[in-house]
Amino acid sequence: MHGMKRVFLGLAVILIIAFYAWQWRAKPETRWQVIAPGVEMKMLSVGEGSAFNGATKIIALRTTPSRIKILKGETRNAVAWRQDEKSLAIINGGFFDPQGKTLGLRVSDGEKKGGLHDADWGVFFIRKGKAGVLHTREFKRQYTSLRNISQAVQCGPRLVVDGQTTDLKPQTARRTGVGIQRDGRIIIAVSEGALAFDDWANLWAASDGLNCRDALNLDGGGSTQISLKTKKKSLEVSGLWPVPDVIAIH
Repeated sequence: MHGMKRVFLGLAVILIIAFYAWQWRAKPETRWQVIAPGVEMKMLSVGEGSAFNGATKIIALRTTPSRIKILKGETRNAVAWRQDEKSLAIINGGFFDPQGKTLGLRVSDGEKKGGLHDADWGVFFIRKGKAGVLHTREFKRQYTSLRNISQAVQCGPRLVVDGQTTDLKPQTARRTGVGIQRDGRIIIAVSEGALAFDDWANLWAASDGLNCRDALNLDGGGSTQISLKTKKKSLEVSGLWPVPDVIAIH
């Protein structure tokens, strides 16, 4: 009799553990949630422990190329950029010098706003409604003219190339990035805290992460910032200084 009680007690404990484990996996923030027409959001964590159950929170937004714009202008924080441009969301863009001058190519609505920098970086671009990421050399070879390229930002390094992570230096910092899924949708994302490059790249490539075919690292550290405001969701991650260019979701 006592043996049967122990068996039933053990089964009850297993069922309780399984129930709470299922609840954890099904938490809404680990899935893509619609926060505006054509815009989804996913929150997850990276760092110590299991691959995507760590200490550093990641905020990711997903949309179509038609909703993406590269903006360049006076240095502002993400909140000011979003308010001034009447955007749904803003993340910081590429590198810039201490005087606030952007480094590398920028194209906004078909207008060139910075020259291609001869560096071991990559270029995220939108051409004829489709997004791509190419190494600087390959971009320069394929597109001697910027005709039909509506948006572009040059930065680096590339994180994912055709689904595979790249070789990266062992550096840790706050992160910002942009990636393209195999169906052509675009993801922009930031990390709230410092993250090793390898963890950042793995997140973009993993099927249970951001699952991107190609991904490009953007300016990070004190530049990392995001501002989001829709009817369903509002959040801010502040940077340490204003930035001269951003990626916007309209």
